[in-house]
Amino acid sequence: MGMKHRMLCAAASVWLAACSTPEYQRAAAECRSQALQTWPVVLEQRLMRRSRTVMVPDGSTTCQSTQTQSNSRQGDTLQATSTCRQGMRRAIEYFDEPGTVDVNAGSRERYVEDCATSLCLQRFGNGRCGK
Repeated sequence: MGMKHRMLCAAASVWLAACSTPEYQRAAAECRSQALQTWPVVLEQRLMRRSRTVMVPDGSTTCQSTQTQSNSRQGDTLQATSTCRQGMRRAIEYFDEPGTVDVNAGSRERYVEDCATSLCLQRFGNGRCGK
C-alpha cells in the first residue's frame, strides 16, 4: 500500500470520526483496544515525499529607468539609471525527508471502523449508530 493511500485512509478516518455520533465513538473506543493488540504501533523511519511552495524565475524582467540631469563645467549631462527585477512565479518543489511512520496504522484503523460498524448494526440497526 502506498504512502498516499495510507494518508488518504488516515484522513478519511479522522473525517469520519469528526462526523460520527457519540455512540459510534464509544463503539470505536471499544474496538480500539483489540485493534492495538492485533496491530500494535510499529514505528519505522522512512523517507517521505514532501512538497513546498517556492519562488522561481519566470523568465520575465521588469526594468524602471530614471534620468537625472547634472550641471558641470563641461555642460549639462544627462545620466540614466535602470533598475531591473527578475519576474518570479510560485512552483511546487518535491523533496524527500526522513519521517516516522506507524506501519500498522492503516490496518488498525480499518479494523476499528469495521468493528464499530458491526457493533452499531447490532445495537442500533445501522452502521453509524444513528438513533
